[in-house]
Amino acid sequence: TPICKGLSDRHIFGVIAHRRFHPTRGLFPKWKFQYDHEKDQYICPNGQTLLYSTTDRKGYRFYKSNPEKCASCPFLENCTRSKNHQKVVSRHIWEDHKERVRQNRLSVSGKILYKKRK
Repeated sequence: TPICKGLSDRHIFGVIAHRRFHPTRGLFPKWKFQYDHEKDQYICPNGQTLLYSTTDRKGYRFYKSNPEKCASCPFLENCTRSKNHQKVVSRHIWEDHKERVRQNRLSVSGKILYKKRK
């Protein structure tokens, strides 16, 4: 993420590989949760919101669900294994820069540049 931020600050067209890290087997991956830039919140596959909670010293913002709503959710077993029925999703403060560099890979010039990487 800091490298993507540096590329963006210097107006350098960067391309990075697409990687999906899989969570614990049986749980929804982070990409199943939709981020809403305007409201600064995540939306779970069931349509519930995960509101901003706190930011740690490493620059990760944490979004937490409402445990009362999650307790009765039909996707609870696929979402979290926490005892208080609360889902927590983290997002780095520079995640937007990383997403922009990932999108560069899908452009025409990004595909040409990515082939040279091979």
